[in-house]
Amino acid sequence: MPRFDFRCKKCQTTFEESLAFGSQKLPKCPACGSGMTEKLISPPAVHFKGSGWYKTDSKAAAPARKKKEVKTEAPAPEKPAVEKPAEKIEKKESN
Repeated sequence: MPRFDFRCKKCQTTFEESLAFGSQKLPKCPACGSGMTEKLISPPAVHFKGSGWYKTDSKAAAPARKKKEVKTEAPAPEKPAVEKPAEKIEKKESN
């Protein structure tokens, strides 16, 4: 269960307590036993130390990539063009 910070409204004691997510029940103060406590907003307890936490830190210099060899295939033999028969224009002889 996650740990949260609480403060007693009566004696102003700040304490830490485990509480289930979504729970509406607030713990009692360990110093005075009062049930008048409030949940405090606090930063997460995650500490990032060392290098490697940034995009520029996490990757070593990439080695130069070799260009892929493009295999060229011999072009397919061309098919002979099919010739269309010439259109015949009939001339009408005028008299």
